[in-house]
Amino acid sequence: KPDFSREVSSGRERAGIALKYNQQFRAFAGNWTIGGDLEYPLIEDYNIAAGGKRHLRDSDTDELLPIIVPVGHTLTVISIGYAVTQDMVLYAYIDSSPLFEGACINLGVAGGGMSVYENKIRELSTTWYDETATYPHTLDIIAYNRGGAALYGGVALLCIEELVGTKPFPTTKNCVCPHCEHKQTEPVSATRITCKGCGKEYMVTNFASLRQLGG
Repeated sequence: KPDFSREVSSGRERAGIALKYNQQFRAFAGNWTIGGDLEYPLIEDYNIAAGGKRHLRDSDTDELLPIIVPVGHTLTVISIGYAVTQDMVLYAYIDSSPLFEGACINLGVAGGGMSVYENKIRELSTTWYDETATYPHTLDIIAYNRGGAALYGGVALLCIEELVGTKPFPTTKNCVCPHCEHKQTEPVSATRITCKGCGKEYMVTNFASLRQLGG
């Protein structure tokens, strides 16, 4: 008897995503780790203090948000996942600054110990405010710890960046060293980086070069 359990499960979640020629994946994430494991001594304790906050990072560059979505580009969130040890609130800010309110969108509220994954049809998109991508837009995503102790766990958002026009996507990216914060330019496909500032190695992802997920 055939076993269709994998196909049924996949269909309930989401069919595989194949990008159009003018699209690429972007991922933004936060990873708050418990240090002190003798098997992995280089993993440091990194958390969100009670009442504190952390900006998410661009997974392909390790750069802290906010980022700029340039003229001629749109950005749309298509999935969100998080698992945290304390109560957490996740907010996105588009074009917000001390002098301009912009848009503030709640992306999720999690109780400590919860694990959540959500597929989104159109959870958040710059097209809500600028369908033709006429202007650049800043995007910031911040996790707030609303629990009574340090928060550990992670948050990840998968997005689709789309070109509106004919200018191609860049072939390089600016990576930020997590050890010394030195910034250097690398090919988009680079994942293992040797920092030219401190000489240490670190890893980033390569979502921008993927053409399909799942399916």
